[in-house]
Amino acid sequence: MKLTLSLAKKISKLVEEKSLNNSEFKNTKVLKELIDYGIIHLQVKGQKTKILLLSLSKLELYLYQVYGIESLDNFINEALNPLKSRAGISQVSSDTKNFHTEVQAGMYLASYEAINIDINGTNYLLNTPYMSTFFLHKNAKLKLHKDILVVGVENFENLSSISKQAYLFKDSRKKVFIYRNKYLREFLSSCFNDYLHFGDFDLAGVNIYLNEIVPRLPHERHNFFLPNNISELLDKANAQDYFLHLKRFPNLKAKAPYLKDFIALLHQKKRSLHQEFLINKSFNL
Repeated sequence: MKLTLSLAKKISKLVEEKSLNNSEFKNTKVLKELIDYGIIHLQVKGQKTKILLLSLSKLELYLYQVYGIESLDNFINEALNPLKSRAGISQVSSDTKNFHTEVQAGMYLASYEAINIDINGTNYLLNTPYMSTFFLHKNAKLKLHKDILVVGVENFENLSSISKQAYLFKDSRKKVFIYRNKYLREFLSSCFNDYLHFGDFDLAGVNIYLNEIVPRLPHERHNFFLPNNISELLDKANAQDYFLHLKRFPNLKAKAPYLKDFIALLHQKKRSLHQEFLINKSFNL
């Protein structure tokens, strides 16, 4: 997939101004991806819709993973320079089949404690420092001891700073945290470890869990993580995202009683809480 100069400029403007008029962003496919990945959300006021930037870190990760762009400014400057060759531009945007196949495709893992994992039949110790993750290429074979709890993490910032959130997880089992992307979903299809979903506390987060994650799991040992004081936390959340999600998922339902209660609580509070809120917030959970 190639990023056009026009689209790159729009994204750069979004980064600089933190918002755009929806009418300025013509690429509906990319717009949907940015919404689905929690990078932006749409704010509707009367007849006008604005695109609001939610997470710069997730946008940078998206540009790197999908287009191979490490610096959006450098990409634009190279594309605008008539003296630069196509090869020069490709050094800034490594948008080649080799780049995506051999470098970008895979899973991002993290752990706040030392855990033995098996990669291609060899034992390794996983223990990622603060603001770091471990990248595992899609062709590598990951095996986890059956007692390890797999935790799917919705937002990359939460994954890279998982050590700041150790207070949340009272389960005594060892845990491997994995960023939610298509390679995690593929891994889960053949993984029999218990699974915990650590996502946003809103209708969109529940929808991802129910419709993207649960159908992949070959067992019923899975849960959606909810802090004990979620009702109190939702009082600190925002209403704009709730109403946007309500339009997308007006009839979201769950079978598990605790998720039924949570969905009802979301409708009662009319709030949406991003999981980034919990980073370094030592609430009494």
